[in-house]
Amino acid sequence: MDSERFIPKGAVYFPSRAFNAYQTYRDFRPEEIRRDFGYAEQAGINAIRLFLSYEYWLAFPEQLWEKFDTLLELARQSKIRVMPILFENCGRPSCPENAQNGHPLTAACMQSPGRIVTGDPALWEGPLSFVDAFMKRYAGDDRLLAIEVMNEPNENSGDLPFARRMAQRAFEQKKQIPLTIGCIHLYHNLYFAQWIDVYQFHENFPGSVQEMQAKLMQAAELQRVTGKQVWLTEWQRVRTAGPGWDSPVIPKEDTVPELCSLADAVYGSGIGSFFWSLMLKPAYLPAQRPNGTFNGLFHEDGKVYSLQDYRAVCRRQDAEPAGVLATRPAWFTALLEKSEKER
Repeated sequence: MDSERFIPKGAVYFPSRAFNAYQTYRDFRPEEIRRDFGYAEQAGINAIRLFLSYEYWLAFPEQLWEKFDTLLELARQSKIRVMPILFENCGRPSCPENAQNGHPLTAACMQSPGRIVTGDPALWEGPLSFVDAFMKRYAGDDRLLAIEVMNEPNENSGDLPFARRMAQRAFEQKKQIPLTIGCIHLYHNLYFAQWIDVYQFHENFPGSVQEMQAKLMQAAELQRVTGKQVWLTEWQRVRTAGPGWDSPVIPKEDTVPELCSLADAVYGSGIGSFFWSLMLKPAYLPAQRPNGTFNGLFHEDGKVYSLQDYRAVCRRQDAEPAGVLATRPAWFTALLEKSEKER
């Protein structure tokens, strides 16, 4: 399959109970991955965006590759291509405690390799070795849609030099699989343009459909002018009251999934896309956890949170899921109740 002609209709993927990338591989269960990719195939999803874990690789290098190989084969069986992400700008500092944390109120994503490393070029040999090990194994693996070197490097976090060096290193070993960066804004792609084949941008919580449409039009024009594909690799729902970053309280109706509020605009744009997220989960980022946000499409048992969201993603108004359950995940509610009793 030619990545230059393939338009992803994708989703971001973490197993339901994994709070970060390390936990994806620590608790890796092939039967769970197979089940979840079956849900994705059922909804017409043809691509998955997911994180690797540099920290897991440091501890268990061969196990990471074995588990990732298994995941790739399961994805192939469901006609899904995979876009792995090597490094993560967002989240709590990188440390064993944050990697292992499973508390329902404090567990969240984790920076990888973290600010201490990204801010000091003398510490980049480890991450460069990770890039080398990955590219040696997967630079020519056609089960991959693209290779995302890092998620959301930006000026404020100070990790652009690190991300540029990692992208350059990956480029030096590139074969036919495209390289990309998980950019927040379209202009961020300019920092990496000489090394990447696909441009990205994120727009999780636009204030209106019109706001999203304007950005999709910009992306489509950039795609036309440059000849490079442009993908919207994170989108969720309209929030008219604001995106809610670092807000302890947002309107209750804004805390729940509503993919249907943006699906027509996104899928009608002709731009490849990935919504957040395949599985129903509490918010990934610490900046959204305090306000009670959760997001996603499928419960673990295959029921969906929203029939409207499911049909919007399927692009069929007669699509019927295994069931509809408009509640938070049962496993997460149980964890909250347990933590309350232990206080």
